[in-house]
Amino acid sequence: MSPRVYSSARDRILDAAERLIRSRGIGNLSVEAVAQEAEVSKGGFFHHFASKDELLVALLERLVAQVQVQVEARAAGDPEPRGALLRAQVALAFDLGREGFEQFVSLILAFLQVASSQPALLQRSTQINAEAIARDEAQGIPAGNAIAIQFALDGYGLAMGIGSTNLTPKQQAAFRETLMGLAQPAPADSRPKRKKRRTS
Repeated sequence: MSPRVYSSARDRILDAAERLIRSRGIGNLSVEAVAQEAEVSKGGFFHHFASKDELLVALLERLVAQVQVQVEARAAGDPEPRGALLRAQVALAFDLGREGFEQFVSLILAFLQVASSQPALLQRSTQINAEAIARDEAQGIPAGNAIAIQFALDGYGLAMGIGSTNLTPKQQAAFRETLMGLAQPAPADSRPKRKKRRTS
């Protein structure tokens, strides 16, 4: 097996941090441990990341980017462009399977453990959620539906991650169908109309 080729030391540090989070838990993550795992000096670590907090934000950004690539690829085949990204997000959540979903959620759960003590991570997470809901609203998805879907997927992901749910295939299909139904854009004539300004 040929050794992995990294595009940069930054990627090597991010991969090392992710491995440590999965194997030891985020509570045991330290700059020293990451630097050792990535085979870089502490100076090399701080050349790319000013702090552990900045490292965690970078990990979150990378995770979001990886998911976004898959979502956009799925959305490209949707004949209805409005809400296509949201429907692709729903489909991806169910099509990953338990193993794939657990790998994804394990990092999210780790982030949640330290979010209250990592302001930058919490702020970026809040921003990502807000951007997703705003995106869906702009594409014609009713605001309540967009919010309900994001919260439903968050809850589903957490339940899958900690193993507190064991839905049957029929139940999963029903849940998916419900969310897909909510992810349809509202008819153009049912959207709130802007009031015309009176001219004197």
